[in-house]
Amino acid sequence: MRFIATLALLLPICTLAQDQWPMVLDADGRTITIYQPQPESYADGRFSARAALSGTEKGKDPVFGAIWVKGFLEVDRSTRMGTVTQLEVTDIRFPNLTDTAVMGQWKRYLAYQIPLHTQPISIDRLIASLDTEHQKETPAFKNEAPTIVYKKAPAALVLLDGEPKYQAIDKTNYERAVNSPYFMAREKGKSTLYLYGSSLWYQADAVQGPWKPTQAAPTELVSLMAKDTTTTDLERTDADGKPVTPEVVVSTKPTELVQTEGEAKLEPIKGTQLLYVTNTDNDIFMDVASQQYFVLLSGRWYKGAKLDGNSWTYVPADKLPAEFALIPEGSAKANVLSSVAGTTASREAVLDASIPQTAKVDLSSTTTTITYDGEPKWKLLEGTVVYEAENASTTVLYIREHYYACENAIWYDSDQANGPWKVCTKVPAEVKDIPPSSPNYNVKYVQVYESTPTVVYVGYTPGYTGCYVYGPTVVYGTGYYYQPWYGTVYYPRPVTYGFSMHYNPYYGWSMGMSVNYGWLHVSVGGYPHYGGYWGPPMYHPPYHGGYHGGYHGGYHGGGNTINIDNSNNFYGGGNRPGNSGGRPGVTPSRPSTMPGNAARPGQGTGRPSTQPATRPGSNNVLTDKQGNVYRDNGKGGFQQPGQNGKWENAGTTRPSTGGATKPSTRPAGPTMNPGTQQQLNRDMQNRQRGQQNMNNFQQQRSAPAQRPSGGGATRGGGGGGGGRRR
Repeated sequence: MRFIATLALLLPICTLAQDQWPMVLDADGRTITIYQPQPESYADGRFSARAALSGTEKGKDPVFGAIWVKGFLEVDRSTRMGTVTQLEVTDIRFPNLTDTAVMGQWKRYLAYQIPLHTQPISIDRLIASLDTEHQKETPAFKNEAPTIVYKKAPAALVLLDGEPKYQAIDKTNYERAVNSPYFMAREKGKSTLYLYGSSLWYQADAVQGPWKPTQAAPTELVSLMAKDTTTTDLERTDADGKPVTPEVVVSTKPTELVQTEGEAKLEPIKGTQLLYVTNTDNDIFMDVASQQYFVLLSGRWYKGAKLDGNSWTYVPADKLPAEFALIPEGSAKANVLSSVAGTTASREAVLDASIPQTAKVDLSSTTTTITYDGEPKWKLLEGTVVYEAENASTTVLYIREHYYACENAIWYDSDQANGPWKVCTKVPAEVKDIPPSSPNYNVKYVQVYESTPTVVYVGYTPGYTGCYVYGPTVVYGTGYYYQPWYGTVYYPRPVTYGFSMHYNPYYGWSMGMSVNYGWLHVSVGGYPHYGGYWGPPMYHPPYHGGYHGGYHGGYHGGGNTINIDNSNNFYGGGNRPGNSGGRPGVTPSRPSTMPGNAARPGQGTGRPSTQPATRPGSNNVLTDKQGNVYRDNGKGGFQQPGQNGKWENAGTTRPSTGGATKPSTRPAGPTMNPGTQQQLNRDMQNRQRGQQNMNNFQQQRSAPAQRPSGGGATRGGGGGGGGRRR
């Protein structure tokens, strides 16, 4: 028995703030209750699950059973919600229903009604409930420690992408360093440099400093920055709230700043032999047994004997002292558990990294325009047949006499390097061979799932935005330093270090407090009028005007958006956003008459009502893999429906020992084996954890914006490098 339907046309995810289970359908004198789905598999957008259900007819005993479905999971990662489209009901079972005629009636009825109704499912529920082990990836990343600078007083790290590259500032006699997110400028022909951040000015005679505060910055520069709206006055303050002037640390190579407010203050973590530093925004620990410091940077652990030493070495997440896995959830440093192998938090982070943001792209009207700094300059990637364009405005590849481009997480192809470009319906297999040493490594994580004559279904997993599965945990960036392209146009590359990237289970990766909220506020998108450095791909997209949220965020500058509601997650219409002045076409409103709404003979004359069950504790019904239905009794045991539909305590059978049979002490009623009870216990615990994770995310979304405490607070989108024409 199979029934295929597109749920997306029938119930938009945007109509519900969050998923609510169980779901109750009332129609034709029948009430159907569908309990929270139990995922069985998930890969590349394909989703399969089973769910317990019950059905009642007036005057009759309820029947209990299980349904199996599969389909494509459309996901909006900004809301962390997904809905199954192209739904296929693959099986329905009623273990306790012996009347074959009645069973057939229910199967036919459910096969028709269920695809007409769905509701979104939180991906936090999905992640917590998946019981399959995700295939761990261990790419050839670079994990050597960057330069780690330790300061005991307020300091600000100013990064340049190599030695400064200067660009003239229009209508002035000044030029600025284009390869930095910070405003550093000098008068043409002069050596004195000026640095601006949060209404503070510094000056120095050389890039490396020393940098000193100044009240005598050139009037022309002061006026220029007074007009800039992308910076925020967020001076640092001491413990008493008094403004302080931080020391400026400038680096032209990958560097991380670790700082404490005075001497490091250590406190124990309950239940462990670990101490953690309390007077810092960084994640710094002392392992008492080894007397080594451990610091977490971009999801990677480094250890050293001294905070101010230069002998930091990389420690794989599965080689940490066992004490790290004992850090209690909910404690002050629970945020690091996502980076500790073997923890539930790290497992969920790895699973989360496999779930894509999805979109539906119109084939007839979607295109893009790609520019090169001169004639295309090609580089063969070692060990592959893939050539990458070093001087292109976005990722452009040449593979087996054909051209492919990836922009805004959409693949395009062409017979010519300069186009015209059309949406690609199949990603060449050779893309998977791109090594981490390539700055275009992240496009491996952009997929084309399937296509029709009119649309293509695409998606990208967090790898596209710099979040990579690395063994048992996730990390930020590949660890490689990529040389930027600097000709008449400056194209920076993805970075790993320098922005204090922190992982948050609800928002992904974000800049650390010392960068995003400290003295030298990093402008998202750089200074749009005066520079071209774009920084981490989570924050800075390929083009001026900026797209911050992948398909969902659209392009802020062009006013174009890819509309996502997981019912009509659609993009189409003209050039890519940012290249054309017009707004791309979006999916029109759904018609009042939709497929599947018309009445069928014997099925009633209207769509049944759909409502969530709101009774507390009602989301406690599960099914095992054979379709038997169980209810958690809240006392450490389970119940099963009896022949009359009433719940009866289920006892467990004792394993056979080959000896004499012992009298059974189980209560009367159905039985289940110990393995089933263990699995049901795990399923129920996972369900409760998923509910809590979903609640936490909803609370964080609705809470007022706050300064993060090491964990970050802003979800990034997708993107790559950036560019400015000289």
